[in-house]
Amino acid sequence: MVLTFVGSEKREADVTTFRFKPEGAVTWQAGQYLYYTLPHDNPDDRGIKRWFTIAAPPSSGEIRITTRIVEGQQRSTFKEALHNLKPGDTVEAEAPEGDFTVDDPARSMIFIAGGIGITPFYSILAEASANDQKLHVHVLYANRTDEIVFRDEFAKFQEQNPGLKIDYIVQPDKLDDAKLQAAVQAEENPLIYISGPEPMVDAIGDQLVNLGVDEKNIKKDHFPGYQPTLA
Repeated sequence: MVLTFVGSEKREADVTTFRFKPEGAVTWQAGQYLYYTLPHDNPDDRGIKRWFTIAAPPSSGEIRITTRIVEGQQRSTFKEALHNLKPGDTVEAEAPEGDFTVDDPARSMIFIAGGIGITPFYSILAEASANDQKLHVHVLYANRTDEIVFRDEFAKFQEQNPGLKIDYIVQPDKLDDAKLQAAVQAEENPLIYISGPEPMVDAIGDQLVNLGVDEKNIKKDHFPGYQPTLA
């Protein structure tokens, strides 16, 4: 599919949202991702293709990429090309994919995010808000600093939904066994979603299994190319 770049918005903590208008209608589930192709000169060894979560609720009809781009730091040629897009430029993407979605909205859930891994959870919670759907969710969001992406939006979602609880875990605080165990024990058979840098996701998954959580109750979403956020 062809996506036309609309514009970008600088957010907290060196994070930018890039907005695209799809050519024709696109249907996806909150939490899914797209595989993008962005041709550019002299690509580095990571090439011209990337996976990104669709950081927007399906009801918006808009495709968004929300990613970390730090000014003054060397970045991949893909992110440099993304940063340099002008309104009207186009990129290509394949059909939406992924099963990091809410299939049983009546079930208790725990969302664990590290850094920019918050994007699929934003999409899920924004779509629930748009549909006045009261999910029962406890969010544990680990970040290096207190510059929290989507903080204002999450505050709004909490006002609308008393079943939404959010804990921000900022360094030097840690997302340790005690916090994980308390979150798990507070819910009845919760489904646990983990999203963020791959080492962080796997480490938290192992912690949960060691705490007695059945692997079938854990869903993972790995973000390649990012350093772990284990605040």
